[in-house]
Amino acid sequence: MKKKKARRRRAISKRSNVPITVGVSEQGKVGRVAIPEKEDLRPTPLKKDVYKKEEDIVFAPRRYFTVARQFLVDAKVELKKVTWPTKKELLSTTAVVLLLVFLIAFFLGFVDLGLVKIIKNVVG
Repeated sequence: MKKKKARRRRAISKRSNVPITVGVSEQGKVGRVAIPEKEDLRPTPLKKDVYKKEEDIVFAPRRYFTVARQFLVDAKVELKKVTWPTKKELLSTTAVVLLLVFLIAFFLGFVDLGLVKIIKNVVG
């Protein structure tokens, strides 16, 4: 079994110019392929290829419009997936937020008044 793996690694390394590095893990030998430095590593888009090579682009702002258009199309698709709250949920969460804001405002106002009185007594 080990000989077959070693032969397979040698055969792969002979076919391609990519060097193969072999790391040893706890589970056994694991083969990894090193990536050449000059290889293009741009992310591949899911739907359309909005990235083009520099030679293909004659008018540079056209690329910005293409990328912006693709972004807006993707944003529209994602917004269709959103689960929007009902009116009842919206009103209840808004009430909770407003109540907490007023409670914290009164608490901080009370603490501020106390600190001002303490400082006035200390200073003079």
